[in-house]
Amino acid sequence: MKILIIEDDEKLAKMLKTAFKKEGISADFITDGREGERRIELHHSDYNLILLDLMLPGETGDEICKNIREKRISLPVLVLTAKSSVDNKVNLLDLGADDYLVKPFSFRELLARVRALSRRPEKSLPKEIKVGDLTLAPLTRRVTRAGKEIKLTLTEFKLLEYLAMHSGQVVGRDQILDNLWDFDFDSFSNIIDVHIKNLRKKIDQKYSKKLLETVHGVGYRIKVEGI
Repeated sequence: MKILIIEDDEKLAKMLKTAFKKEGISADFITDGREGERRIELHHSDYNLILLDLMLPGETGDEICKNIREKRISLPVLVLTAKSSVDNKVNLLDLGADDYLVKPFSFRELLARVRALSRRPEKSLPKEIKVGDLTLAPLTRRVTRAGKEIKLTLTEFKLLEYLAMHSGQVVGRDQILDNLWDFDFDSFSNIIDVHIKNLRKKIDQKYSKKLLETVHGVGYRIKVEGI
């Protein structure tokens, strides 16, 4: 999961980014409203949810919410607001917000609301993803190969899930970074290579048929029959 935080209180934004990271959730933050809307317009496909403050320099959260809905950007929006009146809450929902949380709030409640909003529909989140004898269960993060369970870290699972959901396709390093790591992550870092190496040990080393393939100069692929 990846979140875009648009919040002018930089200290709060950094605290939220750190707290989300501990939960296995990647987050970028922007402190200016106009810049935030521009990021949404250009990169909304990279995020699962927008965490939006209302009182922003450049452009208000209300305006951002209204504008992106008019542009048919359907990314879930959770608004952070200091206003607790019923009229204000109704107005937020009318503008296209999916949910709101009144400040001050507990991170535990915020996390619960984020997970509820970003949960993919049942039809798009299969109970199992199968590639040959490899099986992933996204809801429980359980992985098996030939019936034998494989223990993965959270990051390893996210990477394997992304590759498995694009099985048979070559996935580039930039695609992986954009979808699994922060927007400003160093694209020259070898972190992907390290995780790929660990995944290969866990899902391929003990098996004659290798599933995880490096396509040199391009990216990585989970092989399927006939490829």
